[in-house]
Amino acid sequence: MSSTVLKIISTIPTYVPNKSERENAEIFLEKMYDKTDIELQSSETVEFVDQGENFDSVSCNLCGHKFEMEVWQTLVDKAHDQKFSELRFVTPCCNKNTSLNDLIYVSPAGFAKFTITIADPKSEMDQKSTTELERILNTKVKSFWAHY
Repeated sequence: MSSTVLKIISTIPTYVPNKSERENAEIFLEKMYDKTDIELQSSETVEFVDQGENFDSVSCNLCGHKFEMEVWQTLVDKAHDQKFSELRFVTPCCNKNTSLNDLIYVSPAGFAKFTITIADPKSEMDQKSTTELERILNTKVKSFWAHY
């Protein structure tokens, strides 16, 4: 059985909300979505938060060059070896500094220590709700769909 998941992460990979922020975020989200379908998770280290089967491609955020999957995977493997403590690297295409988190993922994805997942939601959050969640969590967020 396949499922669609709405994932919400901070734009700052190392960000983890405090207990109060987490509780308030959960209360806020429960007003929009079924309580049983919401999960807030924190990990010890930064992790790649994927988009499942929606993964299509990765491009340089600085010059637009599309990465070969092997090149991107090598960069991710190197960062993984460091427990994603260092996401910055020099691009092979334009020889400039960037971050794995800043690359253009089609469909969107990112890196985070804190992730909110909402299973099979009926809708995405609108801008007003996103702004309110950012206020509650005290961080900018990005949301994206994952399909498994």
